[in-house]
Amino acid sequence: MDKYNTSLKYGFYGALIGVVFYFLLLFSGNSPWGSSSWMGSWIPIVSAYFALKTYIYYSEKDTFKFSAFFRVSFISIFYQALFYNTLTVLLSSFIQTNAIEIYKQELIQNAEQMKTMLSEDMYKQLMIELQNLTHATLAFWDFIYKIIGGLIVSLILAGIFIKNKPIFEE
Repeated sequence: MDKYNTSLKYGFYGALIGVVFYFLLLFSGNSPWGSSSWMGSWIPIVSAYFALKTYIYYSEKDTFKFSAFFRVSFISIFYQALFYNTLTVLLSSFIQTNAIEIYKQELIQNAEQMKTMLSEDMYKQLMIELQNLTHATLAFWDFIYKIIGGLIVSLILAGIFIKNKPIFEE
């Protein structure tokens, strides 16, 4: 099986699980981008892991390079982030969710707690930025954060999956 097809397939599976997690957070009254969003950090790890296991299973090679494992896992996470953010933007435009309002309320509460540490101008600028917050902006930054996290996860998974030959063969 081609590594790009494997990455695409498991990236899509991970995105579907991520969308389900998005709605679970939303229906539980939490913001998908707020302080509870860390609970979904296992999704890209699991989808990249299974993409690597499938790639190894269907590959006709006996030895693999670090770069091949890194490429499969990173592309899988890239597709997952791309599909997830596209699906959440599309679904939020069709289904009128209050995800942005929940996130704004959480940020306003945090800003109110930090009001003593911020100058008056910084606080006003923060409130203006919160009023201009859109789902597309949140999706873009979520995509960037997922790519940065995916880079780290891919390096770790590639290091785990690499199989070195023993120095002395029996």
